Amino acid sequence: MKLLLSPTLPRLLFLLACLSGCGLGHGTHLGTCSVTVHTHELRKHYTEIRSSVIAADSQMGVRLLRGDMMSNIQEGEHCCFLRLLLRFYVERVFVSHGLSQPLHRRSTSALANSFLTINKDLRHCHCHCGEDTRRKMDSLQAQFDKLEIYQAAVKAIGELDSLLDWLEELKHNSHTTHTDR
Repeated sequence: MKLLLSPTLPRLLFLLACLSGCGLGHGTHLGTCSVTVHTHELRKHYTEIRSSVIAADSQMGVRLLRGDMMSNIQEGEHCCFLRLLLRFYVERVFVSHGLSQPLHRRSTSALANSFLTINKDLRHCHCHCGEDTRRKMDSLQAQFDKLEIYQAAVKAIGELDSLLDWLEELKHNSHTTHTDR
C-alpha cells in the first residue's frame, strides 16, 4: 500500500510544530520550577512604547538594569531574581509611568498584567533568595529612587529590552538543556 502525501501535509506539520513550540510560550525552567513566559507577546507590547520611552529618557548616563547584572545571577536564584524584578516593575515602574502617560496606558497595562501572571506562577515555586541577589535588587531600587519618579520609570521601561533578552536566554537555555537530556 502506497502512502500518498498531500502537498499541504508538510505545511500542516510545520504549523503544528510552531504551535507547540515556536516561541508561543515554552516553559522557562528556573531550577526545579517551570513557568510559561510569552516573550513574543511581551516584546510586542514593549515595541509599541519603546521609541517614545527612549526619546523621553534624559538620563542617558544612568543604567538601572545591566545585562551583566542579570547574567551573573546564580542559576539557583533565577526564580527569586525574576520574582523580585517583576514585582518591582509592577509596583513601582508601570504605576509611575502609566499615570503620567495615558497614551502608553494600554501597553504598560498589558505588560504589567503579563508580569503579574508570571509572578503568580512563580508563587508556586520554591525560590531561593541569596544575599547577592537581594543586594542586586536593592542596588537597582536605590538607583531608581535617586531619579525623579517619572524619569526613573522612563529609564526602567526603556531598559526592558535587557530583561526580555535575559528571559529569552533563560528560555533558550532551559529548552536546550531539557532537549539534550
